[in-house]
Amino acid sequence: MTGDSVNKFADEVQSLIEERLRIKGRTLEKALARAGRLLPKWAHREGRYLAQASQLMQHPKLRLMIDEAKVVKARDMLVAHLKTIDPKERRKTRVLGMLGVISFNLILVFAAFIVYLVWRDYV
Repeated sequence: MTGDSVNKFADEVQSLIEERLRIKGRTLEKALARAGRLLPKWAHREGRYLAQASQLMQHPKLRLMIDEAKVVKARDMLVAHLKTIDPKERRKTRVLGMLGVISFNLILVFAAFIVYLVWRDYV
């Protein structure tokens, strides 16, 4: 395995994070850090390993420490998970959640207003 292929794997995962989660970062590590709770723990762990392997490939003696099978497995798992994320569905879910909270708060304010009117004998 060459350093170019590991860097290509890291770039592929980083571009999928930008495309699917709308999170930008200069490096894969920064993109993963900004993703936060949007990715599960195992995805963070695999992403960190991929980023670390990409850095270790730059050094000729340290490149021997990299497990090539684990790099390929990490890339495959991350790509498979990121391809299941639909940005339009995430956006729609977020908007519907906000609308639900706003409507619930309006109902509470209206109910409190009715209770106030009944308490003051206006109704």
